[in-house]
Amino acid sequence: MNLNIKPEEQRLVFSLMLVLALSTLVLELADVIATGGFVSTVGPNNIVYLWIADMVITIITAGIYGLAVDKMDRVKLTKILSIGFAVVFLGMRGLFALQAPDWITYPLLYILTDQFYAIFPLAFWAMVNDQYTNAEAKRLYPLILIGATLGSITGNGLAALAGWILQQTGGDAPSLLPLGSILLLVAFIIIQWALSKRTVNSRQSRDENFDLRQTLTIGFDYIRNVPIFKFLAISMLLSGLAFTIIEYHFIFTVDQVVAQNPLQFQAFYGTFKIVLIISILGVQALLSGRFLEQVGLKNSFIFQPVALAISSLLALLVPGIVGAAGARYMVRLVQQSWDEPARKSLENLIPDERRGRVSIMIDRYFYDVSTIVGAIVLAIFLALRDFSIISEGVFINVYLGLAAVAGLVAIVAAIRLRAKYEQSLLDWRLSRSRRKSTLDGIEF
Repeated sequence: MNLNIKPEEQRLVFSLMLVLALSTLVLELADVIATGGFVSTVGPNNIVYLWIADMVITIITAGIYGLAVDKMDRVKLTKILSIGFAVVFLGMRGLFALQAPDWITYPLLYILTDQFYAIFPLAFWAMVNDQYTNAEAKRLYPLILIGATLGSITGNGLAALAGWILQQTGGDAPSLLPLGSILLLVAFIIIQWALSKRTVNSRQSRDENFDLRQTLTIGFDYIRNVPIFKFLAISMLLSGLAFTIIEYHFIFTVDQVVAQNPLQFQAFYGTFKIVLIISILGVQALLSGRFLEQVGLKNSFIFQPVALAISSLLALLVPGIVGAAGARYMVRLVQQSWDEPARKSLENLIPDERRGRVSIMIDRYFYDVSTIVGAIVLAIFLALRDFSIISEGVFINVYLGLAAVAGLVAIVAAIRLRAKYEQSLLDWRLSRSRRKSTLDGIEF
């Protein structure tokens, strides 16, 4: 198989791929444990309130991260996060061992896992973007993302297998959390080995007065004045709303099928995600990089909204687990195989000293705000259903119909992004000094 990697690039590419694989493994394992435990012990309807609290905390966490990302050495920042979350997951295992109430432990694990999901990838990709030019990024990023796919397969496979085994042995899923801590320490060692001697020509901000307001101001400046980021923002906000609804529909439907058993939920959820991730691996390895090069970056952002609109209609027209699982499968496949590599390539156009803060707006705040809005909408519909103002069937039809409409409007935004692409590239905010190639500064 031709992976389109030059011999001199292999050490760094495979090291980054492995770090991403290990961190994703830990994330997926913790996510399945937290989601399965919460849904089965606290209830699927309560997850919308957890999402609201989680996103509010994530916005604050991302804001704190934004104060550091463009001033710190990004390799050092990624290593600090690896050690920090290793300690966090070990501490959570201790809390479960002390038999704290489920309504405390599982929501806390869910929130902490989501902070890991929110912050670590931002730091990792800020670090990676410092290593490559834009031309190299379009060729190599889909390959590096294979690490996330491999980590997802392993993490979900481990979660699913553990779910089946623990049902027979009577063990508990949180006993797997110390393994996550060990793997994050391994990721720390790999980063130290692969990047400690590299010289990277990336710029850092010299502004001594960093604060959250400045981070938001810089981010909104790009959104207001650079058309491609403006329409990307609109598309992502609407896509995030549709994602939230499809995710809730899937979790609610699965919970009904497995009869509120946390280990059965964990086994089914992990198995489903393995099937999804294997599909993503094949697409990323064989199609994504060449697809982005042939289709072009400006044409790449319409696929996710199209998938969301089609998936919402699929879930609406095919009731039960088949429609819910098919909808989630389609949107996640497109998101991770095409949309995420395209978005990372687009962010590579932003100057080094601002990229970290702008990426917070693009990769986190749009998603967080749209999730909060989606969860509030679902909570309102749930209240109407619980008070018998609307029936269960109407409840499902209304929220899936809303997801379909959001996907359709996001398609329009993606079309406008394509039309404004060339014009946006002339904006001074995307100008950047010549950067060194990834091969500069390597000691052979």
